[in-house]
Amino acid sequence: MLYDVGKMDAFYNGTLGQMVSKSLSNELSKLWSPTNTTSNIVVGFPLDFFPSDIICPVLMPTEIGRMPLEYENTVYSALIDSKSWPLESDTVDYIFITHALEFIPDQQNFLLEAKRVLKSAGKLILMVPHRGGLWSKADATPFGHGTPFSKGQIFKILKNSGLSPEKCIRSLFLPPFADKLPKALSDQIEIIGEHLLQLLGGVLIVEATKMVYAEPRKNRATQKKSSFAPIKSHSAYSILNYFALKF
Repeated sequence: MLYDVGKMDAFYNGTLGQMVSKSLSNELSKLWSPTNTTSNIVVGFPLDFFPSDIICPVLMPTEIGRMPLEYENTVYSALIDSKSWPLESDTVDYIFITHALEFIPDQQNFLLEAKRVLKSAGKLILMVPHRGGLWSKADATPFGHGTPFSKGQIFKILKNSGLSPEKCIRSLFLPPFADKLPKALSDQIEIIGEHLLQLLGGVLIVEATKMVYAEPRKNRATQKKSSFAPIKSHSAYSILNYFALKF
């Protein structure tokens, strides 16, 4: 494992990481604002994106490792197989994936699992490093590891997974050495980038909706059992259901 959640946590606890977190949180809030009336799941490394009164269960694929996250003496993070999530089908309103897809070898099946657990009108919010940005080359940060994407590439893999891309926001116009610059200058660079440097944003934030197709009727004798049966034996299952009921 070349870059895991421990290194991500160390980065976001630093000065540069705090600047990045603030910038991305502002952009993310335009697409995703979790509430107690919707079911929300985070897959990957969650950063500081939760409102103070919201706790979302966090699934961490084995490719990035696991870091225990606790709230009121209850662990709400779990290590999962990226191709077999411990969740029932059609149960989640919003899935937010961050610092995950770029580290997954089988990206297609990973996103097929996201589609499976989403409700018919469910939304996927996906944050990935932008291939054309400076951050994808900054190997001292999480964005310089794994597979970066262009807008066209991420749209294609989403569509092939049964997810329809609706919006794409380019974000993170700060340079990877922003922590060495005066704060006023860093703020100005981010503001200017939003208007003039759209192609150079370090991160793509994409919103996609689950595609739902009407299936033709099948003869009962030829029906096959779904390959996406819920994995209730997984240790994370009871934890996730606990938070689904409590929050």
